[in-house]
Amino acid sequence: MDFGIHHAEPACAFEADLAAGRGDEAEPGIALRDFLARNYLHLHRRLQRHLGCPDRASDCLHDAWLRLGDTPAAVQSPEAYVYRVACNLAVDRMRAERPWRQVADAEVALACLADPAPGPESVAEDRATLKAVQRAMQRLPPRHQDILVALRVCELTRDEVATRHGLSLRRVDTALRQALRSCAEAAGTSLC
Repeated sequence: MDFGIHHAEPACAFEADLAAGRGDEAEPGIALRDFLARNYLHLHRRLQRHLGCPDRASDCLHDAWLRLGDTPAAVQSPEAYVYRVACNLAVDRMRAERPWRQVADAEVALACLADPAPGPESVAEDRATLKAVQRAMQRLPPRHQDILVALRVCELTRDEVATRHGLSLRRVDTALRQALRSCAEAAGTSLC
């Protein structure tokens, strides 16, 4: 019993080709291959829009043509059938091309990943910079050292530092600026 809706005219021009007797009813696979060959450009454009890659669309349509030779029964909508076969083949290809499926050993995969930790050269440069800043800090007057540490390390406010040292905010700012300039010159960078 057929519950499909029958139209006086075929739903699309591609089905009209088969309805006009251009397909071989005895061998559905041959009829579908012929359909694909006659409507290749339309199917290719449609599949390319779906996949986003013209080469992948071509490859999948080629594989679909090979697969269609094994179709055992007649198909009601050749365009939908051929398109679905090509889409399924595309999904199979993308699954097979997943990078982690090609790596046999997890150790090899982990060795290929970039290490976010700094390298030995970067560590050596940073240590040299830190030592230069420490030497510059030791050469600062004690009040400048205290102000720099209080504001930049202990994160005290300018008001708290000014009260602690009995200075105006302007003098605190000047001492901080002088301390930072001295440390930056020693490190060869800008610490502000």
